[in-house]
Amino acid sequence: MPSEFKFAILTPGETVYEGTICSLVAPGMEGSFGVWANHAPLLARSSGGRLTIEEISKTKRVFEVGAGVTEVFQNRVIFLTQSARAV
Repeated sequence: MPSEFKFAILTPGETVYEGTICSLVAPGMEGSFGVWANHAPLLARSSGGRLTIEEISKTKRVFEVGAGVTEVFQNRVIFLTQSARAV
């Protein structure tokens, strides 16, 4: 069973991040939530905040994201938002 998954942060104007990661902690409407490989399908709204990922190299990266939606499906996660930047 793979311990990694594809992840992307997308805004209307650009792909802010795209890669293969081990885990993420995303801001939700009622607090943060985590996603690991082989996570159950999920669609969650976000009020924005800090989104943290751990790449397969074990490097952690942090992004400041605006309000948006996280979609988890078939070992792929997409975070859609109006704004995002690496911190």
